[in-house]
Amino acid sequence: METGVEEQENKKSSQKNAPAPRFSSAAFFSLITANLRAKHVYIIAVNALLLLAFIACLAASGSIRGTLRSQQAAKAWAGQSGERFAQLSAFIQDGLSFSEETRYYLRSSIDSSLVAASIEGGEGRILYTDAWSAEGEVFVAGARGSASVKAFGVGGDFFLFHPMKLMDGSYLSPDDIMKDRVVLDEELAWRLFGSFNVAGLEVMVGDRLHIIAGVVSRESDFASSRAYTYGAGIFISYESLIEQTGESARISCYEIVMPDPITGFAYKTFSEAFPDKNAHIVENSARYSLSNIFGAIGDFGERSIRGDGMVYPYWENAARYTEDWLALLLVLSLIFISCPIVFGVVYIIKAARFLSKRGRSAVTKMIDERDKREAEQYLLDHAEEFADYDIDDIIREVREYRE
Repeated sequence: METGVEEQENKKSSQKNAPAPRFSSAAFFSLITANLRAKHVYIIAVNALLLLAFIACLAASGSIRGTLRSQQAAKAWAGQSGERFAQLSAFIQDGLSFSEETRYYLRSSIDSSLVAASIEGGEGRILYTDAWSAEGEVFVAGARGSASVKAFGVGGDFFLFHPMKLMDGSYLSPDDIMKDRVVLDEELAWRLFGSFNVAGLEVMVGDRLHIIAGVVSRESDFASSRAYTYGAGIFISYESLIEQTGESARISCYEIVMPDPITGFAYKTFSEAFPDKNAHIVENSARYSLSNIFGAIGDFGERSIRGDGMVYPYWENAARYTEDWLALLLVLSLIFISCPIVFGVVYIIKAARFLSKRGRSAVTKMIDERDKREAEQYLLDHAEEFADYDIDDIIREVREYRE
């Protein structure tokens, strides 16, 4: 009786001090699946579907982030230089009379800030580029038709920020000396001439003759298609739009790509330099960041209600539309992934406890069998000395010797 008690105590001691065994992946899988119940299989299947839904949301978010080329001017401007640039836009509520003097003041302020930050352009190196635009309506006449259409009066490097697909000819350029060149969209080109290959032909805009520089295809992505609702359109110089519509055509959007050596530098510099302090300034380069999308979730219901009379151009409405979609996908992603994470943590804890218990039992059994074999061998080797001992006495002595 005493020997049995001591043996139980020794077994407990062995279980407590024994290291956990190592299991192969196949053994691990067999141990887990052998203890699964039907409800566990159902739970795993549901969580697998939720995980797939989470991955699908991530893929959709990545696709949406790359949809609008109007939000990628900083990347296009940086090219292969490896330098950091930021794209920013200023949307003006009442419009801005953007004279040469205003542009000079703005650019001088930006230049001073860049010099103060020790950012200077070398020979032939331009540090930043900008563009501006206004909207109006003009009457246009061609060889086979005429129409009153939406007109975008643009200046600067507008088509760097809005690189629509060229179907014929070229874009308007900031280097154009004459301001009588225009770009038609495909719908207007077909309406006026019955063809898309019309670069170099003449068209009447109001009472002035203009030369067609090129024909572009409108953005066909899901966001721009919903945001642009004007039908046929034309891009003319800002100066030409002023001639046709008078002072009513005031700048409503100003865009710039500039150096951003540290996060926030470009936004701060541009905000301080821009002459209209009531303008709504957006850092396009950062609009798809996680913090900004969380901000869009926080502003849900308020983004569509503006009491300041701000009217955005269609490309900004398209960008805001993609932000709303990304906010929705982010919420869905968090919902989809939360259940698999909780289930995974709980299941890992349970599996660890199960394996630990199973492992200790296996180790204890292994030690007992080894001790018995060693004791039997010892008895055989010393049969005369231990003629009066039984196997349990030998096992106890072997263990005492080890300790």
